[in-house]
Amino acid sequence: MRLLNVPAGTRVLLGAPAKPMPLALSNAIADLVRSIAGVHEAYLPQCFIMDAMEAPCQVLVLVLDGTADRRCVLEQVGEGLERVLPRGMHLDIWPMVGASELLTTVRGTRTHIHIHCQPPPAKKPWWKIFG
Repeated sequence: MRLLNVPAGTRVLLGAPAKPMPLALSNAIADLVRSIAGVHEAYLPQCFIMDAMEAPCQVLVLVLDGTADRRCVLEQVGEGLERVLPRGMHLDIWPMVGASELLTTVRGTRTHIHIHCQPPPAKKPWWKIFG
């Protein structure tokens, strides 16, 4: 596992992958991130970061819950990826928080594999509407 740290002002190209990883593998990664508390959203876009990457490749973008222990979440993801990824394959991880300026672009790639939805608030029974 390699973490991507992208300095502000770096030119980043994001989009849907031209040759996405096999569906079974992306589903296994989705199951993994779904099982880890603190991962709010996950995406598998194709990414190219000028002066940081040799060639475009798919990356795992994780949107973390602001209250989650970042180090713990990333360790769990890294350990899980070791079990899920084929031998010799690696996947760069790009952790973000909800306030990231690039998050809108990442969401626009439509490569989401996990979006944590809060259940709607429970409605009051009709007989308690005045309480």
